[in-house]
Amino acid sequence: MGKEEKYDFVIIGGGPATRNLNRYLRTLNPDASVAVIRKEERIANHCSIPYIIDGSVPLEGGGLVSDARITNYGSRLIKERVVSGDPESKYVVTDAGNRFNYDKLIFAVGSQEVVPPVSGIDLPGVLKMRFIDDLRASLRVIDEKRSFVVLGAGYVGLEIGAALRRIGRDVTIVEMLPHVMGDRYDPEFTSRIEEVVEREGVRLELGKKAVRIGGRDWVEFVELENGDKVETEAVLLAAGVAPRLDFARKFGLETARDGIIVDEFFHTNLPDVYAIGDCIQTRSYTTGKPFPGKLGSNAAKMARTLGMNFGGYEFAFEGVINPACTSVFGMQFCSAGLTEKDAVQEGIKVRTSKIENTDIYDNMPQRKTVWVKLIFRESDRQVIGGELLGPTNFAGVSDCLGQLIYRKATVEDIVRMDFSTHPELTPNPAHAHLMFAAQKAFEEWQTGKHD
Repeated sequence: MGKEEKYDFVIIGGGPATRNLNRYLRTLNPDASVAVIRKEERIANHCSIPYIIDGSVPLEGGGLVSDARITNYGSRLIKERVVSGDPESKYVVTDAGNRFNYDKLIFAVGSQEVVPPVSGIDLPGVLKMRFIDDLRASLRVIDEKRSFVVLGAGYVGLEIGAALRRIGRDVTIVEMLPHVMGDRYDPEFTSRIEEVVEREGVRLELGKKAVRIGGRDWVEFVELENGDKVETEAVLLAAGVAPRLDFARKFGLETARDGIIVDEFFHTNLPDVYAIGDCIQTRSYTTGKPFPGKLGSNAAKMARTLGMNFGGYEFAFEGVINPACTSVFGMQFCSAGLTEKDAVQEGIKVRTSKIENTDIYDNMPQRKTVWVKLIFRESDRQVIGGELLGPTNFAGVSDCLGQLIYRKATVEDIVRMDFSTHPELTPNPAHAHLMFAAQKAFEEWQTGKHD
């Protein structure tokens, strides 16, 4: 017979949504009792996995998230799996037989790797890396083997492929879409990314679906839909993530294929039950329609918003803008908002502005070439998306772009923005990346010309 406890807030989960919500609950409601229930003994820092692979970040050091991120705020951390519950009586039960009564219940259960429907996917040597036991097992294989196939060419696939190359492994990336990062960038940018990746020795098999993983007792090859076989000693899954919905559905939550359905205040269909993070269905800030948004930064913002609302505020979460960036072989690429392709698919008439620029003053000998694209809606001249690429740190620029999209900035607003300037740190004053691209669009609007 298990024990029974009562809490003001019970959070199911352990990722960034959980950790950030826990902080806000305890900070804004210091007298409230909070319990965090997660099934994992330890949590890996997912964004650090490529650096764990190449040895830059030790797994047992910075590669694991400290439990103190929960307990230092005075919350109770329970390492058990939630298996049942009753939303009417407001309790959940764990696999240890313990019952936890709640006033408010929050699902922040996150996501898991997509396992593609490929014959042989269960063969030994097919590796997952999202959860700690899988990650430890995969690291042992990476230490022993020399050749790898990565299934998927999104952020995770490219970052893992680059990490494997940094430690001298042979890498082939297989992607069913015609380009790497094809769901986040337009073709003129993805082609440049592909050039960099292939130049560093990664073999790309694009526009091809893996149909079979073969081998006797261990992976030996991956067969593509055109009949080609890629010999390999291991396969890494990087085909995206999917929400963890098993218990949510069992508990009675309304779900879609891409997550738990919530409103702009994270209410579910059940009273006093909320959901945030990778486990929910997200919507585009621009279109209001379901749109991918499973990013740690989005999860953290959702947590802050819900936490502030539990503290007496009333902020709506208006949708995802998805400012995001990565670095692969020294080339950094960032984006925010909709791609041109997204906009066209939504029937939005757009005007784009593309520039080639330098990362710092163009008279500095260490200058490097960068590329910027902004996407404006024709009807109101508001910026709704953008992409940046180059061997420089664009994270701050993409964050600024995300805020411009959120503030519904027009091309005129961006042209009149203030920017800092310094020869070693920024482009020329007249060529600040976002302003320069917006200025080009503004001039074309005024003259009636367009590329």
